[in-house]
Amino acid sequence: MGDVLAKEWLDYGTTLVKSLQLELSPVSVSRIPSAQCMQPPGEKVRICRAFLDASKGKTIVVNKANNSCFGASWHLGFHKMDDPKIAGMVKKFVVEGEKLFCSYAALDTLMAQIGEVQDNSGISFLLAPLEKAREQPELVLFVCNAEEACRLLTLCVFLDGKMPKIKIGGPTCRMAVMYPLTEKETNLSFYDYTARKLCNVEKDKLLLSIPYERIPAMVEAIEKCSAGTAKIEYPEEFRQFLKARVGAR
Repeated sequence: MGDVLAKEWLDYGTTLVKSLQLELSPVSVSRIPSAQCMQPPGEKVRICRAFLDASKGKTIVVNKANNSCFGASWHLGFHKMDDPKIAGMVKKFVVEGEKLFCSYAALDTLMAQIGEVQDNSGISFLLAPLEKAREQPELVLFVCNAEEACRLLTLCVFLDGKMPKIKIGGPTCRMAVMYPLTEKETNLSFYDYTARKLCNVEKDKLLLSIPYERIPAMVEAIEKCSAGTAKIEYPEEFRQFLKARVGAR
């Protein structure tokens, strides 16, 4: 199909950065068979760090072989946590080590809300700046500040008025990648606090993940929506209403 419309997402990346004056590039996230990947031997990767690096220009592959985060190996579906002893050890670290939950019951409650992850043991996640991505994205992830997130979310809701079913509070890779991929849902993540510290995430940065299929219409809406480049206008009847209301005070 004409090289997927001549890789239209490359133009989308450039347009989003320029029109919304984004500080960092949107990140294309796609899944490809690991057998197709050429990754330097011995190079280990943390996907929470890879988000930042890809937003600054790097193309990065994350898979079972090079993933360096134990939590991500489970949350991304590279391994299953079938051994009860390992599962217990991980829970103890999260509750008593990281101190992210007050109890095991609280951790179990959160995990029950974020669903299962499919088997991705033979899959690689390819991350790249959207304007340079060689594969069609499944997900576009924005490392952005609150104002940039507000504009992007407004453009997203502008399409059909449907508010995203946002889930906040779980592990970064699960909520920024697997939840939006699995549920085809826009999501917002502040990074989990351990990831923020390990990756030295700037205090104003958060993650906004948007399924790729919503991106073309969002780009088209930029000129029509005030969260993009359209100017706010006041219809004459509204002007008169406001004028009368102020005069009545």
